[in-house]
Amino acid sequence: MNIEIEEVGPCKKLLKFEIPKEAIDDEWQKQLKEVARMANLPGFRKGKAPRKLLEKNYGDKIIDEVKRAVVSESYQQAIEKNKLSPIGDPDIGDIDLELGKPLKFEITLEVLPTFELGEYKGMQLKRKPVSVTDEDIDKALAAISKQKAQLTVVKAGKVKVEDFIICDCEVGINGDVVWSDQELEVMVSGSHVADIDVPDLKDSLVGAKSGDKVSVDVELGGNFSVEQHRNKSAKMEISIKEIKRPKSPEIDDELAKQVGYDSLGELKEFMSKRLEMEKKRMAEGEMQEQISSKLIEMADFEMPEDMIKHHTSERLYRYQLDLINKGTPQQEIEKHSEDLKSASEESVVRDFKMSLVLEHIAEKERIFVTEDDVNRRISEMAGMYGLDAAGMKKQLEKMNSMSNLRHQLRESKTLNLLMKEANIEEVKEEVKKETKGKAKQNEK
Repeated sequence: MNIEIEEVGPCKKLLKFEIPKEAIDDEWQKQLKEVARMANLPGFRKGKAPRKLLEKNYGDKIIDEVKRAVVSESYQQAIEKNKLSPIGDPDIGDIDLELGKPLKFEITLEVLPTFELGEYKGMQLKRKPVSVTDEDIDKALAAISKQKAQLTVVKAGKVKVEDFIICDCEVGINGDVVWSDQELEVMVSGSHVADIDVPDLKDSLVGAKSGDKVSVDVELGGNFSVEQHRNKSAKMEISIKEIKRPKSPEIDDELAKQVGYDSLGELKEFMSKRLEMEKKRMAEGEMQEQISSKLIEMADFEMPEDMIKHHTSERLYRYQLDLINKGTPQQEIEKHSEDLKSASEESVVRDFKMSLVLEHIAEKERIFVTEDDVNRRISEMAGMYGLDAAGMKKQLEKMNSMSNLRHQLRESKTLNLLMKEANIEEVKEEVKKETKGKAKQNEK
């Protein structure tokens, strides 16, 4: 076999093959024997049919099998001999096979980029101090109190953004009521009344009182319950019957007991420890992001264009689908389609580069994932999902996610090595400067 390799683009190679006629003849004889062994032709015992008759009846099939076998074997030999790392499926050109002549054909394929990194150990990183303040704890307790809030009736007063209202509602088209409902509970900060989209709902309701009637123009969507009025313009009239406002409980021992603690002091102690753990995770995450940025800067190599285009299209589709599920109008999605495409391509390139660089470092540093590593991570995941370890592992195997889990663990161990080898500078948190006005006020 004679093979020539040409660079035809970033990480793209053209393989030109020439297979000697002797190799083609040998493969032809091999495939002919296989057909002869299995063929059932009238008047002949199995395996005893004449060669000419076999060629007449099965010639096209034999030619196809010869092509398949020769191309597959030649491609694999070329990959192994030249130590190529293909990405995706190769593009095989036309194959014109003629007995008694050499076979020439071409295969185009993308390969993983080859590269060398600079010194990745001893990176200069900055770490923010991890400290929990009284203000942090107060904010966390306020959040818990807000979660335990209950709606109370506002007997006198105007609608606020955080309120809910109880209302009757009518939708009219040209003066005719086409839909109505009573005693609806509506979130003022939302954008729906029943299943009707009302984009200006908050602006229309805030400041109104019980007993008021509020009118707002609406567009009835394609899912409107009355089919003949779908996608029409209409006017909605909302009759406010009652205003309900969330009231958060006092932050005291009683609140602590509601969430499973004997006293407010015990709850504060727990919150302090939890916040410290969260801040440590955030600080570590920020340092890992610093490492990632530095590695991306070092990763100065070209990327396989076809693969990037393919994965960019997939990611763009997921972005758009997510926006559709969130109710974003189609025209708004189309308006920002180029920005979404650029963001998708940028994230694909970054993710792929990071994966290649971390794999490169892991190979160089001989970082491997053990079964103990895998089982430990599965146990952690099982605890998060309320399953036993065996059940969690079964689910991962069912989803074909075990190799992905090992890959993630290897990347994590590689990042941990880079963190351990880094030079870390502790930095002070920036103190917000007072404005001149506030400074003058303090002087007084």
